[in-house]
Amino acid sequence: MTAQAKVETDWRNLLVCLAAMFESARIGAAVGELADAPLGHLPVATTEPTVVRHFERALDNSCAATEPVCWMLRRLQRHLRWNQNPSYTDADFLRGYAYCELLGPNGLQRAADVSMGLLLLGPHITYPQHVHPATELYVVIAGHAQWSQGDGIWRRRAPAERIRHVSMEPHAMRTADEPLLAAYLWQDHLDHGARLVADAQHLEDRR
Repeated sequence: MTAQAKVETDWRNLLVCLAAMFESARIGAAVGELADAPLGHLPVATTEPTVVRHFERALDNSCAATEPVCWMLRRLQRHLRWNQNPSYTDADFLRGYAYCELLGPNGLQRAADVSMGLLLLGPHITYPQHVHPATELYVVIAGHAQWSQGDGIWRRRAPAERIRHVSMEPHAMRTADEPLLAAYLWQDHLDHGARLVADAQHLEDRR
């Protein structure tokens, strides 16, 4: 098997494993349809946000259920393209945050109606309250962190736990000593990104 073929096998196995964790028939079907699609050349990332230095450490804090995903991510990490929401401007936060769309309109593998990817937060980072029209499902892959949802209560979440956010539900995350790696899934409103609650309120006030 060539090196490219091994990468493609790992890539498809990663998508299948993540789709199974979400327990969503829609994302399972989307990944299944891609099983025989040509993958093309996976690029090697040349520039990365600062937080990516915590990626391997995050992978060390998985559990038995998420370790297969972490194993594949170790093999694929040089192909992951990490990005940041262009509407976020706080420099301290941006040093500790990034996301990678694996499957979606802008993903390494293209899909028009779903978006599945990874969120990485460094240690001692708070992702402030934010909202988006899309319904969102998270699965914690590695690291322990706290999640706050509509009721404002902080709850500790562990690897393999699932968290669901309904449309426009304010939610936030914060880490302690461990970085956080989580997988996310959007299945609607893919053309409307997240906005911090303070920014969204500012826009409402201006109308």
